Amino acid sequence: MLKSFTKNKLLVILGPTSTGKTDLAISIAEKLNGEIVSADSRQVYKYLNIGTGKLPINEVDVKKKNGFWIMNGIKVWLYDLLDPQLQFNLYEYILEAKDVIKKISESGKFPILVGGTGLYIRSLLEGVSDFGTEKKTDLRKELEGLDIQEIINRILLLNPKILENLNNSEAKNARRLIRIFEKLSSPSETKRTFFGIRKHFNVLKVGLKVDRKILREKIRQRVLLRIDQGMLEESENLITREILTYERMEELGLEYKYIAKFLKGEIKSEKELVEILSLKIGQFAKRQMTWFKREKGVFWFDISEKNFMEKVEKKVRDWYN
Repeated sequence: MLKSFTKNKLLVILGPTSTGKTDLAISIAEKLNGEIVSADSRQVYKYLNIGTGKLPINEVDVKKKNGFWIMNGIKVWLYDLLDPQLQFNLYEYILEAKDVIKKISESGKFPILVGGTGLYIRSLLEGVSDFGTEKKTDLRKELEGLDIQEIINRILLLNPKILENLNNSEAKNARRLIRIFEKLSSPSETKRTFFGIRKHFNVLKVGLKVDRKILREKIRQRVLLRIDQGMLEESENLITREILTYERMEELGLEYKYIAKFLKGEIKSEKELVEILSLKIGQFAKRQMTWFKREKGVFWFDISEKNFMEKVEKKVRDWYN
C-alpha cells in the first residue's frame, strides 16, 4: 500500500518514438537528482537492447545492472527485468513500476516516468479496473515456503532453458524465481482493480512532438543508426543462442517482427528492410500520437524549435521548485 506522497513530485515525459524522451530525461535527472522509470512494453526484456531503443540518441556512458541500467550516473529502472521468452503484461508492469517509483520517492530522489507506451502510463497514473490478474495466494504461500533450489527444481520441470539465461543474482533471487514459476505454471487467476498512483503525487506531464514529415525522417535515420549499431547481429545472435524463436520474435512486434522475416529470407535485402521498418514505425508513431492527444493535462513541446530542451527544463524547474 502506498503512503500519501501528495507533497512529492513525479515528472512524466511522453510522446512518440524517436523524439528524444530519454535524452531529455537524463538531462533533467542530472540537474534535479532524479532517477528514470521506463514506460515501455519491450524494454523490460533482457538482450533486446538496440531494437527496443534502450540507448538514447546521444552517446552516454552505460553500466548494465540487474533490472536497471546506469546512464551517465543516472539509474534507469525497468530495463532487463526478465527473459524475452516470458510474457509480460500491464498487470506486471504496474506492480513493478509503482514499487520502483515509491522506492525512488522515499529515498528523497526525483522519479521521472519516461516512455511511449500510453496504456502503461495512463493505467499507472489513473488506475484501471479488471486490468490483470493476481496469482492464487495459496500457490504463492507454498512457493514462499520453499528454498531456492526447490523452486529451481520446479522450474526445471517446466522449462529448463529459462534458467540458462539467468545471471547469478537472478538465480539467487527467490522473488524473481517465484514470478517465473507462476508465469510458467499459469494457475487460475482472479481479476483485480488498480486505483492509480496520481493521488499520491504532484504530477507534471511533458509531451514531445514534431511535424509528421520531420518525425518520419527522424525515424528513418534512427533505423539506419540502429542497424549500424548492430541491431541485425543482435537479433541473429538471439536466434542462434535459442534465446528467441522466430515465432516469439514476431510476437514482439515492430523491429523484431520484420527482422525475423529478414533473417528467414522473406525480406530480401537490407534496403527493403529499412524501407519497411521506416514505414511501420512511422505508422506506430502516428498511433502513439493519436493516443497521447487524448491525454489530459500535457504540456507539449515541439522538438524542432530552437532551444526546446531549455524551455522544457525551465518549465520543470518552475514546477519542481
